[in-house]
Amino acid sequence: MTTPNEISFIVSQKGKKMLNINNFIFKLNKTTGTTKYYRCEDSRCTVTARTDLQDTLLNIKGDHCHPPEPEEIQIRTFKQVVKARAISESTPIPQIYDEEAARMDLSTLSIAALPSQRELS
Repeated sequence: MTTPNEISFIVSQKGKKMLNINNFIFKLNKTTGTTKYYRCEDSRCTVTARTDLQDTLLNIKGDHCHPPEPEEIQIRTFKQVVKARAISESTPIPQIYDEEAARMDLSTLSIAALPSQRELS
């Protein structure tokens, strides 16, 4: 029995919506009148995915040539949250950074790879 695909969305550094399926990141390749086509973000990988316009997963084709990247997704989510709070609040960025780092359940690898407060400023 196959497990259902866990899908969610994250935002790229350029503000583009990216698809996260089972800790693999996909970027939007093209959109038609009924379907969105995604490609694995890893340029060496040939896996593709399709959703309808309401972001319901239709199918995934291929096998990834690399392991999933849960830490990369945690880091991107962390940066996204810190950036959104920094824009909408007057709280100092170092305080937001510390609060979000404490709030999020980050893995040890994610903590080690987090950008510094200065890099996010």
